[in-house]
Amino acid sequence: MKQFIKFMFASTLGTIIAFVGIIVISGIIMAGVIGSAMVFAKGAKDKVKVKSNSVLVVDLEKQLVERMEPSPFDNIEIDGFEDNRGMELSKFLNAVEHAKADTNIKGIMLRGKFFMGSMSTMNEVREAIEQFQDSGKFVLAYEEVYTQGAYYIASAASEVYLNQEGLLEMNGLRTEIAFFKNALDKIGVEPVVLKGPDNIYKSAIEPFTREGMSDPNKEQIQRIIDVVWDDMSEKVMESRGLAAGDLDAIANEMKLGMPESAVELGLVDDLMYYDGILANLREKLGLEEDDDIESITIEKYAKSVPKQMAKSEGEEEGKSWELKDEIAIIYAVGGINSGKGDAESIGSETLALAIRDARTDEDVKAIVMRVASPGGSALASDVIWREAKLAGEVKPFIVSFGSVAASGGYYISASADRIFANSNTITGSIGVFGMIPDARELLTDNMGITFDGVKTHDHADFGSMQRGFDEAEMAWLNNMITNTYEDFLAVVAEGRGMTRDEVDSIARGRVWIGSDAVEIGLVDEIGSLEDAIEYAAIEAELEDYDLIELPKQKDPWEAFFEDFAGNTKATVGQWVFGEEYQWLKRIEDIKDMEGVQARMPYEIEVK
Repeated sequence: MKQFIKFMFASTLGTIIAFVGIIVISGIIMAGVIGSAMVFAKGAKDKVKVKSNSVLVVDLEKQLVERMEPSPFDNIEIDGFEDNRGMELSKFLNAVEHAKADTNIKGIMLRGKFFMGSMSTMNEVREAIEQFQDSGKFVLAYEEVYTQGAYYIASAASEVYLNQEGLLEMNGLRTEIAFFKNALDKIGVEPVVLKGPDNIYKSAIEPFTREGMSDPNKEQIQRIIDVVWDDMSEKVMESRGLAAGDLDAIANEMKLGMPESAVELGLVDDLMYYDGILANLREKLGLEEDDDIESITIEKYAKSVPKQMAKSEGEEEGKSWELKDEIAIIYAVGGINSGKGDAESIGSETLALAIRDARTDEDVKAIVMRVASPGGSALASDVIWREAKLAGEVKPFIVSFGSVAASGGYYISASADRIFANSNTITGSIGVFGMIPDARELLTDNMGITFDGVKTHDHADFGSMQRGFDEAEMAWLNNMITNTYEDFLAVVAEGRGMTRDEVDSIARGRVWIGSDAVEIGLVDEIGSLEDAIEYAAIEAELEDYDLIELPKQKDPWEAFFEDFAGNTKATVGQWVFGEEYQWLKRIEDIKDMEGVQARMPYEIEVK
């Protein structure tokens, strides 16, 4: 009877949850349809009103991404029904640029305890804030707590305030990598690792084979965080009028204790409660004490800004429909795999088709590929590289690196006419590896599972879980890895005008930061996506042109339903495991790897 009640309860609960889910989804769909219809009826240009004498509010905690699938709810303007997926970096930068000349926007207020983005994105956001301030408008930053990434951007403001009981973190940078070797030993799994010759820096496999970082890995990571810290501290000290070495002393001696110390050390202008900030804003806006402050978030403001899709020297904006010549911006974002891709992953089939379409389109006069990828499948990378090479033979082919363009991400870019990167872009990692888990102990000794069978040839069971690899098979595998590495070196040598040995000396799996990559010849110039577009226009001898984005994005409703399950899975995973969910996600990514990998081993973030 108890079992019957238990199963009946479980079945009933499941039915209720499913019913509620259907109601919620139906409500969302109805809201999307109604919202879209209302916007269509009113006209897209009227969907967001920017009131005069407004403050533009920038929340640094909202995630910035390279590209985002369109949502069917983009046009819904209902309080409490905001899109929390984040914002595209290009839209953010375009909105800040537009706000400089918008007479309705009087200044920017920066909020956010931490920054949701990469080191490269962090630099681009800070630079945009500085340029906005140079236009003569104010930028005010206020928060109760500042982590280092958020403060780095906030320090560009003309005025920086901290809560009366707040906290500012400035302890220097660190990296931390989780290692799973002991855990794998406990469950009886041994990774069979294959690396190219002398790929001593290719450390993607270290978390599964070691208990700590190798010396070469420590060397390359230390160099990266040293360069990032030097760049960050120099800009903070310049903005805040500090002397050389002040920030190092603050970090080493832990001088930031009570909030008053942040003022005494010159990192913030004053300590205030929020009502003091509001009074400050009213004074800047010329308002009386009881007057309301008009404000608009940058996410909402971006919807009122014309999309930066055309360039026409000496002409007014809004003429893209008259223009014929085009520059194609091709987004290569995420890990590289064979097959189809999406907004968060690169599929060789999808990206190769996008490049091919741009190459054969007579209206497209130049191509700019925006790469933000740690790499992935070597085979898939080669398929994409071939299309990029063919495109570069008939049209200017320029590459712009985002936060990371390493390993396979560099492979697909190597044939470009010119490569632009941010000073903090992570790139290089020219090397390959393969990793095959040997789970015989787990399956046989720990789980009691045995295998048996028959075969026609000595190696017919090559790769079987019932045995490891013999000497001939290991030689075959190592030869495949070596050949793939040599192919990688040849691709880079041809694309960068270097010899095989010159490339090998800076390869071997080593990652480089953007400023160093320029020095060693892997990158041509420090610059943004906009810089790459301008260069492409010059190379194609274009003055008037339109920009198109590829690969073409999915229908908003199709993208919504595809993302729904994935987002639910991630949300539940984060809810159950908290910050540790990231390690489970990485294990899942490793599990999905197929074939030889040209992949960067880690992500580096400034907290």
